[in-house]
Amino acid sequence: MASVGSLLEGIYEGHVVDGTDIARVSGTHPRTVARWQADDAVPRRDSEERLLELKAVVELLRRVMRDSTARVWLRTPNPDLDYEKPLDLIGQGRFREVISLVLAIAEGVTA
Repeated sequence: MASVGSLLEGIYEGHVVDGTDIARVSGTHPRTVARWQADDAVPRRDSEERLLELKAVVELLRRVMRDSTARVWLRTPNPDLDYEKPLDLIGQGRFREVISLVLAIAEGVTA
């Protein structure tokens, strides 16, 4: 399996999210994320799961919208998510709701 550092490199691709976003989603501090990126530390299992879920969302978003649009979209309260921010939902383990909305956007089902 790939290292956490290489996983983070994939998430950072396109600059849709940054270290602060990853810390927010994983419930940790940006310095901890930097240690993960350098492969100096390993995340707890729940944090690692959030990273993998964030990666899935970011990869899908990058296929559906431009990186700059995806970056803003992740941080914006969304009426289709009861005005919650997609990043916050991912941090709560509710990434499937975010993925469902991104797929609906891709299909033109929502505004």
